[in-house]
Amino acid sequence: MQIGVSLFLASRALRESPLSTWLMILAVAVAVGFEVPSAANLQGYRGELLAQSLDDGFGDVRVRPARGVVLHDADVLSERLAKVPGVLEATPVLAAPASVRGHGHATTLTLFGVEPQALHHPYRLIAGQALREGKDEVLLGASIAERFGVTVGDQVELRVLLSAYPRLVLDDGGYGVYTLTVRGLVGFGASDGAFVSRSFLASEMGDDGVASAILLHVRDHMAAPAIVPAAALMAPGAQVRAWMDDSPYLHSSVRAVETLAGASWSMGVLAVGIPVLALLYISTLNRRRQIGLLTAMGFTRVDLFVTFLLQALILGAAGVAVGGLVAVALVRYLVAHPIFDWQSFVVRPVLTAHDMARTALAILGTALVAGSYPAWRAARLDPSRILRGIE
Repeated sequence: MQIGVSLFLASRALRESPLSTWLMILAVAVAVGFEVPSAANLQGYRGELLAQSLDDGFGDVRVRPARGVVLHDADVLSERLAKVPGVLEATPVLAAPASVRGHGHATTLTLFGVEPQALHHPYRLIAGQALREGKDEVLLGASIAERFGVTVGDQVELRVLLSAYPRLVLDDGGYGVYTLTVRGLVGFGASDGAFVSRSFLASEMGDDGVASAILLHVRDHMAAPAIVPAAALMAPGAQVRAWMDDSPYLHSSVRAVETLAGASWSMGVLAVGIPVLALLYISTLNRRRQIGLLTAMGFTRVDLFVTFLLQALILGAAGVAVGGLVAVALVRYLVAHPIFDWQSFVVRPVLTAHDMARTALAILGTALVAGSYPAWRAARLDPSRILRGIE
């Protein structure tokens, strides 16, 4: 039998039951319209989480002293680590316990000395200007600034504990007091910290080459464990750890997002498979006499199977088209109106043509699989029993 005849019979059968047809199209459309924005939002959240925690955080691989609290000759070591294949940048960072006072408020925090000229920093600037080399300015966490009522351009007082570090200068009581101008505000993971230039903090500690850690940024976040052996060879005696091992919470969060994406995918498949299977099966039972007549006219079991399977294909294609339009509209809306926006941590859906096509093909395939049993059932019906009125 020509495929055109099967297609004609399949489309005619769908027109005869408009309510069932639209219900099945709606089921497929809802699945696509739900799955695509959901997966895009989860992908956007995962990407933003990694970007804030690694790109604008403490790097993919962290090198720290195995003993003591600081790395000496950190600039030389950073240059060696930057030559490891796959490493984009190796940046030394210096940390010290401190307290900040401003507008009658005070709190303790960790003060970080960073390289202003580096491409990557352990923070994301949300207001003001980037940090410069010098000792008269600071980047302050947005949460602290909000509590203190401090804004860009205001001055704060920093008291930095220096005595915990090996130093050459010991006549200052072990701590330093500095009045600095807030040059900018930083958010999310850095919202409870403060940042100055490393050259300033290191000079106050009496050793310009000292660092608490060296942060390695790599091209592929998930390839960080492969960088660790080579980095360890470049930094003998230091502790070298990938972010997965050094930040269990972040690793668990990323895995949780991936699990949710899988659960969302399963829900989309079920949302298509169950109603399409049920409605097509009911349609098959209601059309038994028509099936018997087609068989008596010379239609083979293969012809019947193809005819009923084409119904599932038509329903799936129509549902994917409608759901795809709804999904794209929802994604565009969510890009303009993010579901989460706090201190520069903005979750916007990430949708590519590849992801859209993969989802559409998966949902369409599910509709075909769901329609295969009713099609097989129709092809297996005994026409003689049907025509005699036994079934």
